[in-house]
Amino acid sequence: MSAIWWVLAALILFLIEMITPGLFFFACMAAGALLAGLATWLGVGPGWAWVIFFGSSATLVLVVAPLARRWMKHMPSSPVGLDALAGQRARVIEALDPETGKGQVRLENGALWRAMAEDHIPADTWVQILEVQGTRLRVTIPSELVSPKEPSHA
Repeated sequence: MSAIWWVLAALILFLIEMITPGLFFFACMAAGALLAGLATWLGVGPGWAWVIFFGSSATLVLVVAPLARRWMKHMPSSPVGLDALAGQRARVIEALDPETGKGQVRLENGALWRAMAEDHIPADTWVQILEVQGTRLRVTIPSELVSPKEPSHA
């Protein structure tokens, strides 16, 4: 197998790794293929290239993959896309009416969204986004803006 074939095999293995993220198995094999390609380019025979491929791939799988998995577990997950809207603030532009389902909010970045809430919320009120439901934001008045009720004297 020539050095070009080893490099091609490495590219294919890296592509497989991108399709199956989190395993790191194919990335280790791709690195082994690159090492075998380098060895072949330097003049090593095909038998030794296979030994280099299997040896380096196995070593990398046994050493690098567990370290990479441990590192990935410690990385905090962060919401992406529409899920990232949850927790953000928005200002009510058109009063939110739970009976009619009408209402609009403007996000801090300027985006305008249709919104819904369990309670009537007047215009020009700051709200917190709970989640995205279809094409609408479900919002609520943040707890720090809601005044506590007076205790009743019975």
